[in-house]
Amino acid sequence: MGSKLTAGVLVGALVVVGAGTYVATTVLGSDSVSEGNAAADRLAAGRSTDVARALTPPDTEKYSGAQLVAAALAAASSKTDLLPAAPSDGTGTVTAVAVAWNGSTAVTGGARVTVRIDAHVVAHSGGLLGLESTSDGKGQRCFVYALRDGAVSAVRVIRCPPASEAMKLPKPAALSRAST
Repeated sequence: MGSKLTAGVLVGALVVVGAGTYVATTVLGSDSVSEGNAAADRLAAGRSTDVARALTPPDTEKYSGAQLVAAALAAASSKTDLLPAAPSDGTGTVTAVAVAWNGSTAVTGGARVTVRIDAHVVAHSGGLLGLESTSDGKGQRCFVYALRDGAVSAVRVIRCPPASEAMKLPKPAALSRAST
């Protein structure tokens, strides 16, 4: 009877451990241990709304794409970063740089500003079961922001253009009316 009891306890323990592992995997999902590049890519994508706020003109006046970029640069802390407060919370850093712009907020198509958001995630260990661990990685996303009538009217994800195609950043300045 002792061996049957031992075998029963052992099988029961394996079932509990196996079920626990299945539940932990199901609850934690596939992102419980992220690759650094994927985590950085998600971080970059998550900051796109912050860039939209930085590019939104203060009123419904007419502004060119270059004026919008220049004003956003003037408002940003680093003068090349469109994010008002890039996080540096121990998990990584995020920067956003305008790489192309054209049009005017007054025309039918509006002004278009292409922004590249770069993220760097620093490796960290979750330590305990259930906490997310991430390896070191970098990610990048590019977005085109359409601005019309004093607001961002559309945002779409695009493939990032090569660095050689990036425009020279305009001198940071406050918004002034675009010439009509």
